[in-house]
Amino acid sequence: MAKAQPREVLAVNRRTTLVSDTLRRLARRGARAKITNLLRKTRPEDVAEVLPTLTPDHQGFVFDILAEDYPEAAGEVLVEAEPALRLSLLAGLTPKRIAGLLSLQAVDDQVFLIEALPEDRRREVLELVNLAARDTVQTHLTYGDDSAGRIMDLQFYALSEDKTISEAIASLQESRDLENIFYLYVVDEAGHLTGVTSLRQLLLSPPARQLSEVMTRSLIKVHIETDQEEVAELATRYNLLAVPVVDDDNKLVGIVTVDDIIDVVQEEANEDFYKMVGTTEDEIIYQDRSFKVAGIRLPWLLVNMLGGLGAALLLSRFETSVGSVVYLTLFAFLPVVMGMAGNIGSQTSTISVRGLATGRVSLASGQVRRFLWQQFKVGVILAVSCAAIVGLAAYFLKASPFHGLVVGVSMFVAILLASLTGVLIPILFSRLGVDPAVAAGPLVATSNDITGILIFFSLALLLSRLLA
Repeated sequence: MAKAQPREVLAVNRRTTLVSDTLRRLARRGARAKITNLLRKTRPEDVAEVLPTLTPDHQGFVFDILAEDYPEAAGEVLVEAEPALRLSLLAGLTPKRIAGLLSLQAVDDQVFLIEALPEDRRREVLELVNLAARDTVQTHLTYGDDSAGRIMDLQFYALSEDKTISEAIASLQESRDLENIFYLYVVDEAGHLTGVTSLRQLLLSPPARQLSEVMTRSLIKVHIETDQEEVAELATRYNLLAVPVVDDDNKLVGIVTVDDIIDVVQEEANEDFYKMVGTTEDEIIYQDRSFKVAGIRLPWLLVNMLGGLGAALLLSRFETSVGSVVYLTLFAFLPVVMGMAGNIGSQTSTISVRGLATGRVSLASGQVRRFLWQQFKVGVILAVSCAAIVGLAAYFLKASPFHGLVVGVSMFVAILLASLTGVLIPILFSRLGVDPAVAAGPLVATSNDITGILIFFSLALLLSRLLA
């Protein structure tokens, strides 16, 4: 039974659905003024959640209005959007418009969006931003992928250790540009990080004392090249709202804030989630390119198939003359067919469950049909590739074209059905109000096992006279 959701979550979901329906209706009518008014009242995070429910043309239309009327919010939407939507929206913007949106974002968000651009457009955009911002972004881009330097925020607050508490408080009160002041970092004259103190400690300490007397010298810090996953682990372990980042000389150069830490945790969890079933998040980005998606999945499936063929070869070595030799020789290939169908079903159901969870796949009939058609095309490509290989293997191992026919056709049908059930079962459970992530996995695996066996032996029975 599905777990009841908190009242606040249900209210947010209802509002998101209402905004989605309203935007869809207004976009069809081309009601620009009313869309502007609705976007003014809607948070960027909610806009990023709603846009995938619109058609591609309506997505571009609504985002163009947002970028023109509320450019800062448009930049935030790009940061919050799913990868495929982000690429689509960026593709519809001129380099000049992109540079304008970037100028309103924090440096770490600028770097994040720049990385999402193709190399040629990246250069064009960088040439259009002001020199100071360009140098900062390019410096960030020199840090290693997935490093603390790539995601750190340059807006942090640090004071010299010889400052008094009263001077520190006065300095904080004068600072109006810094939104995320979680901790007060303490540095020496050369800018080396020497300690940290909390705002609470600052307010409770005697005004005349120096920061060096109240600061904590044993602090958690990371190097600019520290892996972002390690940064997230440290923040989680020690319940930190921000982690300071230092360079080779122990100079404070930035901080990784809690919002970026949450993004890293989600990103790493998604990466592990996709790896578990032999695919990557690139499948989400290239969801409309069937051959690209099939190319992502195929290498892992071929590795699995080789293992299955090895099992088939071992089973065939132990054949005896007991019962029907034809069925015994065919039986050696059954694990290959069932294993491949199971892998395809797991991959497709993973993509389906993730799509439903992130809102990329909605329960609207048009969205379901498009997603089902996309996965069907990918399934056909994978089914043809795998069926051809395993069919030829069966033919050469047994020197029988009929063995190759039964095994190849069984593989094709089993993979195609697994692709479809991997989409339909999670969607069915979602419609019934049951968590698809919990229920879809076991049912998809069971249905693939049953259909694999039925298809395999039904074909063998049908062609038994030819195989005898």
